[in-house]
Amino acid sequence: MAFNFDSCPERAGTDSTKWHRYANRDVIPSWIADMDFESPPAVVEAVKARAAHGVFGYPAQRDEVFASIVKYMKRRHGWDIRPEWITFMCSLVPGIHAAIRCATKPGETVVTSSPAYPPFLTAPTISERTSIKLEMVFENGRWTYDWAKLEVACAQSSSRVLLLCNPYNPLARVFEREELERLAAIAKKYDLTVCSDEIHCDLILDPKAKHTVFAALNDDAAARTVTLMAASKTYNIAGLTCGFAIISDAGLRTRFRRILQGMSLDQNVFGLAATQAAFDHGEEWRIACVDYLRGNLELIEKELKDMPGVVLRQRPQSSFLAWLDVSALGFEDPHAEFEKGGAGLSNGTDFGGVGHVRLNFGCPRSRLQEILNRMKKVVAKAKK
Repeated sequence: MAFNFDSCPERAGTDSTKWHRYANRDVIPSWIADMDFESPPAVVEAVKARAAHGVFGYPAQRDEVFASIVKYMKRRHGWDIRPEWITFMCSLVPGIHAAIRCATKPGETVVTSSPAYPPFLTAPTISERTSIKLEMVFENGRWTYDWAKLEVACAQSSSRVLLLCNPYNPLARVFEREELERLAAIAKKYDLTVCSDEIHCDLILDPKAKHTVFAALNDDAAARTVTLMAASKTYNIAGLTCGFAIISDAGLRTRFRRILQGMSLDQNVFGLAATQAAFDHGEEWRIACVDYLRGNLELIEKELKDMPGVVLRQRPQSSFLAWLDVSALGFEDPHAEFEKGGAGLSNGTDFGGVGHVRLNFGCPRSRLQEILNRMKKVVAKAKK
């Protein structure tokens, strides 16, 4: 089946967070991490079929949905899991909070990194925990951890949780197995619970990169890890609010579920139907989407050659997000300057990355071209 990613439905006026921000303004949104593409046909049909039933009461977590997730993890990642390890929730953000609270007490320390997905930076504070934010470093052409500083942070007596984004948002880095094994050894040495957000793991752009599930490394990693996943980023169904945690250790799982009560609404009936359809029938669409995103990335690299002062340090290996260093442009507020020029990017400051912006390239190529054209005008103005 051929899929048309060059056109997509109009999103303005459709209760879209992404598009509502710039209602009645000539700004193309390219910020929050959802794509403008229509979801896979099988997902659309599953939602239509569920809507046709006409009754939308509280949902039951059907065995078929659990089975779809189990089969998908085995097929896509070679990871053998059991249905009872799965805990549904409305999104991954409550899972981050629950993982922190089930493994720490107020005042204890959560180790995370920066720049990072904003809830990684805010969840520890909201939970009344101390946070150590380690700056990621750029070495040998790739983003990675400052391993010496990470070891020192984890060695602190109050450190209890390590937050991991795998693949890494916003740097779009796919960690190599050796790096994850090094993290696992540190977590074991200092007895840390690991919360691993792996929501971007099925959109791997770099053909040479291979996603490794952190909890699948070895038995010890599995026993101390809360793995957070969803079909939402890959199959563009974030609005259907259906995420899940996979936790193999019974004690950790029980604590997680107890904390989660009252923090997260159940998933909804459409989210369940969409997740099952995506995992069972969305593979052809997923492959085509990845291929299209690779083409979009090539366009970005081409156009950046005409944007001096805008630097993409590492080619994104996953997802549809490009982390751009624009500090050389000298803007006090780069996000505001690009916004005034009609390009609505993510503000790097929200991720802990001053002087940076994040570009969402999950859109038709013609729309991406217009975003890049607008960015070029902003850059040209700054260079005058």
